[in-house]
Amino acid sequence: MDAKLAKELGSKIQELQALMVAFVTDGRTSDQPRVYRELYADITIELEKAKYENPNPHKSLEVFYAHCKLQDMKKYAERRAYVEELYSDVLLDLKRVERHFPSPKNWTKANDVLTDELSPVRTQWLKAKNFIVSKPPDYENSIKESISAVESCLMVLLREPNGTLGKIIKQAKLDPDIERLVSQAYGYTSNKDFVRHGGTEESKLTKAEANFFLDFSASSIVYITNKLKRTNTGA
Repeated sequence: MDAKLAKELGSKIQELQALMVAFVTDGRTSDQPRVYRELYADITIELEKAKYENPNPHKSLEVFYAHCKLQDMKKYAERRAYVEELYSDVLLDLKRVERHFPSPKNWTKANDVLTDELSPVRTQWLKAKNFIVSKPPDYENSIKESISAVESCLMVLLREPNGTLGKIIKQAKLDPDIERLVSQAYGYTSNKDFVRHGGTEESKLTKAEANFFLDFSASSIVYITNKLKRTNTGA
């Protein structure tokens, strides 16, 4: 996606967000549901072309309003905050594309293989990248999302929705040395304070560690996906 398309898509998303906020606060009009449905469809298609997962599950304003009621979002401020957070990761990344900021080295390769049933993993993958460049950066959560993306790939491809990487990786029948590396990376994040668990001392993790795990996880995602998809198709 080039900078111009990124800017246009970002503007459409912001227009959609404005419709959502208006409908569940004090700015409702009769034509909003139709406009929303058309805009939602356009945005979903454009996000798919750009290889983003649409983080918005609400295909109509009526469904969104029902969600607010179900989640007991009584205050307008709560509803606005929810809408703002919904697309925050996508909008942040689109802004970087618009400003010609490069992506981490192997990030695109991993994103390219996260298609079909793996496309929801793109949400974790985008969070992993965004945590590194957010203000302030959050290296601990970046590392957690990087490894969680690998875990999610295994869960989806092995049809183990309740599994964990440590328990199901042997089912993948990967190269033993690569399996060991991935397991050790998972173990590292499980043992580090503030990554998968809380901590009692200030974290010493830096951008270097976060970038390392982003690239390591990218390589793992590409390898595991290619390996298991070939196995499942008999190729």
